[in-house]
Amino acid sequence: MNAILERIKEAYHLETDAEVADFLDIKPSTLSMQKNRGRLDLKRIIERCSDLNKNWLLDGKGKKRAVDGISSQNPIPVYSSLEIKNLRPDYNNSPKVGNIYTDISNGIDGLPDSNSLIGVMNSGDEMAPTVKEDDIAVIDLGEEPTHDNIFLIASSREVWLRHLQKEQNKFIAKSINGKDTSTEIDLNENHYCIGKLVWVLRRMQ
Repeated sequence: MNAILERIKEAYHLETDAEVADFLDIKPSTLSMQKNRGRLDLKRIIERCSDLNKNWLLDGKGKKRAVDGISSQNPIPVYSSLEIKNLRPDYNNSPKVGNIYTDISNGIDGLPDSNSLIGVMNSGDEMAPTVKEDDIAVIDLGEEPTHDNIFLIASSREVWLRHLQKEQNKFIAKSINGKDTSTEIDLNENHYCIGKLVWVLRRMQ
């Protein structure tokens, strides 16, 4: 039983039982009760893990996925903030608030694979109206900085979304609404480009 849960964690990059419960769309207390009774809801698990080889899921035998390239729900981790260590995000020590599950990137041209995405809660309004405070900024980690796009940038102490513009041989980071001064970005020593903004998730009032 625990082995099945561990295989779910492995297949969908989950870390805790609470995240497994979220993926299965049940309460953490329900999953805990099922574990204590030794009876998982296998019907729900098989439905939610439909892209996995059932023999692997239940018994650990065979390939992980029955058909290569099949559409699946890949979790995009969402962080309330990012801890920075040596100019790089320290995801293990960054506070995570949950996951976004999606399979749309498998079927729409031009969208990045979910495995290269993270979500970050936006804490300021310098990028409004494009990205407002408390929006979830979905970042493609595979994108290098380019002119006239919005990127998540790390310095030694903080992380911020900014609109990058290339002037001669340097990048200038600017807010959209002029609420912050422009900053020259030094990607070799003082700054690191985490990735490009590709989606914005916003709570509708």
